Amino acid sequence: MFQGFYTLTSGVLTQNRNLNVISNNMSNASTPGFKADRMIISDFYNEMMIRTGNKNKSDTTRIGSMSLIAGGDETTTDYTQGGLSVSNSTLDFSILGDGFFPIQTDNGTVYTRNGNFSLDDDGYLCLPGVGRVLGDGGTIYLGTDRITVDGTGRIFNEQTGAQLGQLTVVDFADYAQLNKENGNVFTTNANAVAADADIQWKTLENSNADPIDQMTRMMASERALQSSAQILSIYDELISQMRTMGPTA
Repeated sequence: MFQGFYTLTSGVLTQNRNLNVISNNMSNASTPGFKADRMIISDFYNEMMIRTGNKNKSDTTRIGSMSLIAGGDETTTDYTQGGLSVSNSTLDFSILGDGFFPIQTDNGTVYTRNGNFSLDDDGYLCLPGVGRVLGDGGTIYLGTDRITVDGTGRIFNEQTGAQLGQLTVVDFADYAQLNKENGNVFTTNANAVAADADIQWKTLENSNADPIDQMTRMMASERALQSSAQILSIYDELISQMRTMGPTA
């Protein structure tokens, strides 16, 4: 068996996983508050190569190591803040600094940087398709989109001046405890603490997935996958030829 089969097959599988990560980044390049992922590729295992005696094989000597399989070590998330863009919607918000908006869902609280909010059928401030936005006193009931907001996140009725709610921003000591879920949100069992961040009204945080950078990574990954697949085909042809020739006298 050619040892290269291990390296090439694992290379194909690993690059397929890497392309899935990159494709997800590219598809969310215009999603507000999206945080790009990156797969870290490393050796799956180093096989020890040793020299042994002809009869007594108990006294072995290591002469080197050889990696046969590449694999995905982990997928990391880049939490770098994206740029801010101006919005005309009174229900759009962005966070300047570290932190997340807490969102109430049927399965508990999730966290997001996406401040592209709306009003649900009952008049509550919500992240569409996810849940209701949580403020100081729980979910935030507005009943109208004719509002004004100050720099601390206090929301007022534009006509009466009455305060309708207070946006909150929370943060975590260790982002490694965050789990990325569908819908551009994060879940965690870690305790959330109040964050010292400014809330920008009528702005949205852009995705930090750079389309040009992601395209470059995609092209490099595709070339690596194609090279591995082509050499695998050559290996297969060599084995077929060896079987046809049969053992030599």
